[in-house]
Amino acid sequence: MLKYLFLVFIILSSTLSAQFKIRSSAEINLAINKNEVLGFEKSEKSKTLAFFLSLAIPGAGEYYVNRFDVGKYFLMAEGGLWLTLWGFDYYGRIQRDNYINFAKINGSVNPTGKDSKYWAVIGNYMNINDYNNEKLLNREFNALFDENLYYWNWNTNQERKQYRTLWLSSESAFNNKQFPVALIVINHIVSAINASILASHYNKNLENESIRLIPNVGFDKFYNPEISLTFHKSF
Repeated sequence: MLKYLFLVFIILSSTLSAQFKIRSSAEINLAINKNEVLGFEKSEKSKTLAFFLSLAIPGAGEYYVNRFDVGKYFLMAEGGLWLTLWGFDYYGRIQRDNYINFAKINGSVNPTGKDSKYWAVIGNYMNINDYNNEKLLNREFNALFDENLYYWNWNTNQERKQYRTLWLSSESAFNNKQFPVALIVINHIVSAINASILASHYNKNLENESIRLIPNVGFDKFYNPEISLTFHKSF
């Protein structure tokens, strides 16, 4: 009886050993074959698309090439510059309203239909007569103002100076808008060039980097079939 049991044990051991060998061989072959079938590469990023994305919205091209860690600074700069531009414009409009109201009250000015030249001139002369007399002396007849339409008269020289200070502050604010506008344009261009360069670097890195999905098929310790997937990143 013991001989028969020993013989059965030998047969079962040989069978299990053969199964494990088959399993190991099958797993290796499958891994090699599936690695070729299921392997996938990252797609390249378009340098042109990255360029125009950042040209439209600074930081967008960097986000496209997975480098928003750099692009966020261009986006924050964009927001700050637009806020600065709005601040200059807002202050300029406030001061413009102030000097117009000041001229109405203290200079007897009717603001209807007046252009920028008029608002600049009245800060340099006490009244319309002083202005017209100077133009007559210089024979600048085309520069004369119609007294009925363009009348003004400051009560004191201090009022004239106070008006001119308000006018200058408004004009300075409007003129200063050109600086954030120029920086906004530069920010768009620099971000676009940077995004294109980062896209080029991204594509070069793809030549030496890949991610592969490797399946493993085998049996657990209770001889139940099992399948697992392994991600392998190569450089």
